[in-house]
Amino acid sequence: MRWSIVILGAFVLAACDGRPPLPGSPSSVPPANPTDTGSGVASPSVNVSLEVNGVVACGATIIANLKLGHDLTCPAGGLVIGADGIRLDLNGYTVTGSGTGSGISIIGRRNVSVFGGTVRNFAAGMLIMNSTGVLVKGNRLLENTDGVDCQAGCVENTIKENELRDNQARGVMLRGGSIKNVVKENILIGNRVGVLLFGAVGTTVKENVMSESVLAGIRINVLATNNLVMENAVSSNPAGIEVLVTPTGSARGNSVVENRLSTNTCGLKGPTSGNTIRENVFQGTGADSCA
Repeated sequence: MRWSIVILGAFVLAACDGRPPLPGSPSSVPPANPTDTGSGVASPSVNVSLEVNGVVACGATIIANLKLGHDLTCPAGGLVIGADGIRLDLNGYTVTGSGTGSGISIIGRRNVSVFGGTVRNFAAGMLIMNSTGVLVKGNRLLENTDGVDCQAGCVENTIKENELRDNQARGVMLRGGSIKNVVKENILIGNRVGVLLFGAVGTTVKENVMSESVLAGIRINVLATNNLVMENAVSSNPAGIEVLVTPTGSARGNSVVENRLSTNTCGLKGPTSGNTIRENVFQGTGADSCA
């Protein structure tokens, strides 16, 4: 295999001219299922390349800190984080996809931060898997299938101060095997579901503003437990917070506390037995609670 290293100012990128990626780089990404299932987006594109003139191209693996200098329009995946401790500053630019792949892929990494730009029209705007200490902050995640897809091994990461809008399935998806993550201070508007705690354990969803979801601001699936949903402002949704009913039952062991639920058709939907529900405020709802 023939590799080249291109040094651009303060950062370094690896390229392989269409050949297989560096050891440990993931493989291709199919589209995510837009329904509320546990199936996930697979690994990102193997196409690790740079443009001829040295400008970062779609599929590049980032192995040192990067401040993006231009927009990217990608036929498949966007950028792949290829080392621990990376700071990816999107610098106000937009990474646009074609409805497949992941805009930013973070797999098997520690202490990565991605901030300051827009990621739109991918299967997953940001994919986090088998990673810890990741910070996703101050981004706009628009018109993806999932804005942020937190998959198995997504542990102790923070998603904060982002705008997640018009994502076809979920603004933030926390799948089975995602543990002790924090989703806070985000704005979520017009997503099918704002935040889905599908199989999340020990996650905090706090101080977010959610509105105009197609189905619900927050959904808690049967597999989710020991999660804290607190101090969110959830308005103008068919269901503000919904505890899903499945053939195997519904979620238990979660806390829904001090949320403000206003102008929802139903403020709190589904069975709440086995969960802690207290000090929530309901304003202008069609019904404060419903089956």
